[in-house]
Amino acid sequence: MTLTASEIDRIAREIRDYYRQESATVQIQKIKPNFYERAREAVESLDQLARENISPETIDVYRKVMDKKDLIEKNLRNFFLKRYEKIMRDSLFELGSKTMDRLATQERTFILEMHNTMSIYIEGLIHSTGATDKEKMALPERIVEEEHVESTPSPRKESRTEEPDAMRLVSVTAEYLPVATSIGDFYLHKNDILYLPQKAAELITEKKYARYVILKK
Repeated sequence: MTLTASEIDRIAREIRDYYRQESATVQIQKIKPNFYERAREAVESLDQLARENISPETIDVYRKVMDKKDLIEKNLRNFFLKRYEKIMRDSLFELGSKTMDRLATQERTFILEMHNTMSIYIEGLIHSTGATDKEKMALPERIVEEEHVESTPSPRKESRTEEPDAMRLVSVTAEYLPVATSIGDFYLHKNDILYLPQKAAELITEKKYARYVILKK
């Protein structure tokens, strides 16, 4: 959808205002959940307007449109860099609603991925798990792949008696989030006790981030 000139100007002001707020504070500031989508719409609308005015008769209009587009992109990049400095910093610590509620949808995904990756890396530096650094850093992606991509079962998993979608009770031994599974995302914290799908339970117990809980029958 092509935005009107007034809508584009409003988004341009919003980008400048967000950047000033972010630059003036230590904490991450709250932005609209759809901020990045609207900023992208503004840039795409200016691209469309520029294409419509590439001719000798409208070259002045074309130049003004491109100048506005360049300025929006410059301000958006500056805002992005300033904000993601804070997101990277906060990903090293426990994530709560105070932080998450201030983020756009894309930023929530990013900070969870970074938190998960850094938690694994830090724990690997402190406690030996028998895995290489490369394997530790790849673990979040492997969990998603195991849960969402159909593949030929390995001989080790075929030898298990549990059904592929069986739930296993585990006790979490280290901060670890998120785990993406076929039935939703699990946000794990140390000392949590919960049921996980068999594949996800296998992966985190193998890496010593959880232990199986054996129930007496």
